[in-house]
Amino acid sequence: MKKLASLLLAGIVGAGFAVAVSSCAQPEELAVGKELMRYSSQLDALTQLQTGSVDVAIIDSVMAGYYTSQGDFADDLQTVQGIVFAEEEYGIAGRKDDKAFMSEINKALIALRTTEYTSIAEDFGLETELTITAETQNPLASATDDSWEKIKTSGKIIIGYTVFAPIAFTQSGTLTGFDIELARAVVSYLNETYSIDLSVEFQEIDWNSKEMLLNNGTVDLLWNGFTITEERAQNMCMSVAYLYNKQVAVIRKEDATKYTSKESMSDAIIGVESGSAGEDVALGK
Repeated sequence: MKKLASLLLAGIVGAGFAVAVSSCAQPEELAVGKELMRYSSQLDALTQLQTGSVDVAIIDSVMAGYYTSQGDFADDLQTVQGIVFAEEEYGIAGRKDDKAFMSEINKALIALRTTEYTSIAEDFGLETELTITAETQNPLASATDDSWEKIKTSGKIIIGYTVFAPIAFTQSGTLTGFDIELARAVVSYLNETYSIDLSVEFQEIDWNSKEMLLNNGTVDLLWNGFTITEERAQNMCMSVAYLYNKQVAVIRKEDATKYTSKESMSDAIIGVESGSAGEDVALGK
């Protein structure tokens, strides 16, 4: 019976649902709200907010702006104006020792600054969030390890992502989004520059397992609105920052007068993506 219960629990978590902590466990100390519910994606957190399972979702501003302005959430959800919990930059993560490979990614991003980088951002309404400028330098330019040669030999780059509009999502049956299209542009640049024929493969992953999947070689890059932190920079090889983002609160429109500040959320149930910057905000990290 214990084994069956464990399997059922694993299935529930894998399906994107949160599991409440037993009443016997010590409650978490939160910086925001009274209870924290973790989900497998930010989209799941928004879905649970819409259905009333949580009161506030703390998610990325690039995603909040997209989902509260169009689609199934637009009529029900809104961002709380005037509240910014944290500001951050997005980067691409590779394995810690894959510096030469990441150097090539950096080189491509910088080279595309005035072309595809800008035009793709305009397509997804992110032109004001771009971080790469004429002054951006490649900090890994002198890397000499064999990671780039290994990628060329493999013939493909596998990118781990989760559904996260406008960063990565399916539209009319086709995977698209700012990060998806930028990755395609980067690979095209590398192919043209080196006269090679790398393919790019996008693999939807469990974000809770991202580090394991990267380190065991299941994916080569985590390219999915990935916040740059000091800890991640120490444990992974991070690209140059390519996009700004903020952590914001999303609520139901019916609660617009109830939740107007961080203090007003003291009794709220908070929904976040497990392992995200939003979770760090809720925990006061």
